[in-house]
Amino acid sequence: MNTHLKPQDLLETENLDLLEPDSRKGKPRKGAPIKRSEHAVMDEIIQHASATGVGDEQAFSPTFTSSRHEREWILNYLGAFYDEQFITDVLARVKGGKEANVYCCQAFPGLGTDLVAAKIYRPRMLRNLRNDALYREGRRVIDESGKQVIDDRALHAVRKGSAYGKELSHTSWVGHEYQVLELLHRAGVHVPRPFASGTNTILMEYLGEAFAPAPTLNRVRLSGRAEARHLYEQLVNDVDTMLACNRIHGDLSAFNVLYWQGEYRIIDFPQSIDPRENRNAFSIFRRDLTRLCEYFDRYAIVSRPASLAWKMWKNHGLADFWTVDDTDWEDREA
Repeated sequence: MNTHLKPQDLLETENLDLLEPDSRKGKPRKGAPIKRSEHAVMDEIIQHASATGVGDEQAFSPTFTSSRHEREWILNYLGAFYDEQFITDVLARVKGGKEANVYCCQAFPGLGTDLVAAKIYRPRMLRNLRNDALYREGRRVIDESGKQVIDDRALHAVRKGSAYGKELSHTSWVGHEYQVLELLHRAGVHVPRPFASGTNTILMEYLGEAFAPAPTLNRVRLSGRAEARHLYEQLVNDVDTMLACNRIHGDLSAFNVLYWQGEYRIIDFPQSIDPRENRNAFSIFRRDLTRLCEYFDRYAIVSRPASLAWKMWKNHGLADFWTVDDTDWEDREA
């Protein structure tokens, strides 16, 4: 797992002050967006301390050391989680990427855990969403409150790709991931437990230690075939449960599974799709299983992912939704 940003990521971080500040502010709750003041972040800290009648030491001041621009970004997107007693500190950046940064945060006492992960999406202008169309097909557009957008003018703006439409698409993209995490966590799938969401942020369960985050499965060498078999069966069961919930990950592989001392979590669901609404669903599903199974080849685990995908697809009654180009998967891999 990357613990430092690459040079191009640092350049993107330096441009974070290009973000237009939010003009609204609301109290966070599970599934509800967290808004920040339109004032400059540093001014807001001072105003917060004055308004609450506390000294500067009580204002949100993360111990994580970063550039000025990244610090302002953290204060802007995580400050409300601090104000509303979800977190008490930001300890480290545990992942830096083109779409999002993930930070390890100290949880507020009573949250039920010591550490939480804060996933902060990069500003829309800095994210690479060239393949969005493949996953957005058939997907409902949701607003900052997680409700489906039905306003014709707003939906037209999304289709047209106007500035407002792109912003709404970005909000929907983030909100979609949070809703999927909630759904799958309730269903018992091994995904991070979601705690709260913001306009550009998701707060969720953290796996690992503060300065030693759980590595992704592709970087893990399991103890042997028995452990690999057990993990393989658990992951396949999770994929099957996800399909029962009408959800396909969309980018599943060993790169999107965290593994820590026998525990694992499937991560990164913004591109997940509903198989009933996307005509490319089966090919995406088959690709997910194939990429996941590739990791277990090194342990001589015979998986036959294509036939397994088709078997699951039929078992969940999805064979009639879309015309699949070649459904003879059992014979192909026999």
